Amino acid sequence: MSAGFLARLRARREEKRRDKAARALLRESLLDPRRLAGTSLRADHANRVMVVRLETAPDGRLLAVLFTILRHPRPYAFSRQHHEVLELWRLDAVALRFERLEGANLSRLKGGDGEPAGFGPAV
Repeated sequence: MSAGFLARLRARREEKRRDKAARALLRESLLDPRRLAGTSLRADHANRVMVVRLETAPDGRLLAVLFTILRHPRPYAFSRQHHEVLELWRLDAVALRFERLEGANLSRLKGGDGEPAGFGPAV
C-alpha cells in the first residue's frame, strides 16, 4: 500500500471519529433540559436533526456543530394549519450553547398556505 493511500485512510477514519463524537454531543445536548432553556428546541427533536457541517480548530478539536431540523408547527393550539419549517441551528461545542441561525417556512415557499389537504373553501 502506498503512503498516500494510508494517509487518506487515516484522515477518513479521523473524520468519521469526529463526526460520531459530534453527533453524540448534539444528541446529549438536545436531551439536557438546561441547555434547551431559552430555545424552541425540545428533547424529542433529537431524532429529527441532520448534521450539516462541523466547525473544527486547526488542531482538529470540535468547535461547533451546524444542524438543521424540520418542524411542523401549528400557529395556534387548535389550528388545523400545518407548516413545514426548516431551521438552521449551531451548537457551540465549547460553551455548549444553541444558537438559531435562520429558518424558512417551506410551505409558504412552495406557494402553500399551510392548510391541510381537504380543508378550506374548496371543500
